[in-house]
Amino acid sequence: MNRRKAIRNIAVISSGIVLLPACEMEKLPVYENLALESQQRELIGWLTNAILPKEGLEISTPESTSDFILTMLNDCYAPEDIRQYLAGSKIFMQYVKDEYGVSYNNLNPEQSILLFSELMKSDLLPESLKYFLATTKQLTVRHFTTSEYFMKNHLDFEFAPGRYLGCVPV
Repeated sequence: MNRRKAIRNIAVISSGIVLLPACEMEKLPVYENLALESQQRELIGWLTNAILPKEGLEISTPESTSDFILTMLNDCYAPEDIRQYLAGSKIFMQYVKDEYGVSYNNLNPEQSILLFSELMKSDLLPESLKYFLATTKQLTVRHFTTSEYFMKNHLDFEFAPGRYLGCVPV
């Protein structure tokens, strides 16, 4: 009787192992200080792409801009700043729904340009929304300007020792 149970358990385990790779599980990085929802992750990705579109740029960075922003927030910002940032993201999502009647990722490019011009000019916005937009813009630009692509192609940056010129006439 024990052999039957053992063979049945082995069959169940082996079939489970065979089927496991078919399950697509998205491995998201875990941030200890950030309690993020999936909509907020998507929002940050959409916003960084709206601020600095990657179409036409051949940028090869080891991490995406939204991962850079979330890592910077998690590791370098104070807890009250993180709370203000997350509150600003929720206000932004609600603001877009109230103004345009659709979610942020359903906006066409003209509407998103209009949205950003409205938000940058308005003084009546809540502080957390202003902080959210300013921080996202600042960290997006920082990620791009410190990337290898920008440093080599636009700043003609060379690493510390530079190049070796052996026989150079003086």
